Amino acid sequence: MSILTTVCSLKFRTKSDEEFKEVFRRAQEALENGIHPVLIPIGSSGSYFIRDKNLENIAVFKPSDEEPFAALNPKWPKFFQRWLCFCCFGRACLIPNNGYLSETGASIVDDMLELRIVPKTRIRSLASPSFFYSRCCGHCEIRPKEGSFQLFVKGYESAQTVFSRWDYDKSLLSQAEEERFKYLFQKMIVLDYIIRNTDRHMDNLLIRHVPGEVIELAAIDNGLAFPVKHPECVSRFRTFPFRWTHYRWANEPWDTELRMHLLSSISPAFLHDLCHELKILFRYKQINSRYLVFNQMRVVRGQVWNLYDCLAKNEQPADLTNKEPILVTRRYRRSRPTNDNWSQWFRAHPCQYNHRSCC
Repeated sequence: MSILTTVCSLKFRTKSDEEFKEVFRRAQEALENGIHPVLIPIGSSGSYFIRDKNLENIAVFKPSDEEPFAALNPKWPKFFQRWLCFCCFGRACLIPNNGYLSETGASIVDDMLELRIVPKTRIRSLASPSFFYSRCCGHCEIRPKEGSFQLFVKGYESAQTVFSRWDYDKSLLSQAEEERFKYLFQKMIVLDYIIRNTDRHMDNLLIRHVPGEVIELAAIDNGLAFPVKHPECVSRFRTFPFRWTHYRWANEPWDTELRMHLLSSISPAFLHDLCHELKILFRYKQINSRYLVFNQMRVVRGQVWNLYDCLAKNEQPADLTNKEPILVTRRYRRSRPTNDNWSQWFRAHPCQYNHRSCC
């Protein structure tokens, strides 16, 4: 059974999976011809551009053992933080070194809600001397590494760069493009809120804006998401608030088309299916305990519960951040929900703030 099948059941496959398979085939072909990945200099982990035989970037690969606090991370700043500033080591609300699973989880959420803003991401294995390996007596064994394999998006710029250009020249964004971008930006809000992304900023939100062409958005770097507890309930100072709340698209009413799509898609049955897929992913090879994944799903359900409530009341997207964080558990055991009565199938619990630490 392929890794792709392991982390995403056949029920939720999409046509883009065929594109993904073709890109991965091209990546393997390039490796066989001696064209190896290139380490991305920015960022806090070992991330690599994967190229095809024409030396074009086609994907981004993030090995699981080169994550920010993993043993083989090639970036020195995190090594020093691990040893010299251990009190602020990692994020207490997240499972350590699960970034590659989180990247894949964000792609699954994107697929199931048909948001189409996260480049297709799945778990794959690659071997290359470009990666970092442990050495014994000066020698290292080049073995396959598992990690997140994300399709590369071409022609995109960071949101910070694009926003600066729009602020300088207001005429660059037409009214139709403004409405289109609001639609895309609010999709990103939905994604970030459900996965409780703790690291969205304007450098990992990419925009493709070419005059005369359809404006597009890509939400990348989703590795610091899916916490086991709400950040607000874990730390007094490191709460990782959503940074998109101050932008005007978050403080305008929901795009009508997006709101109707989400209201028709999100239901108790949908939430059951979503958590089922995510549990398959985060229990991959039994890397995480059932208890940790159980806590992750409580947070996800709480986020979806609040999102649906916000949509049903037609509140603004920014109002999501004013809702009290909750944890939601199932009232049922195995049977899939058969109606839209949320209280019949799920139970909401308030978060506890009693045991918050400083970090």
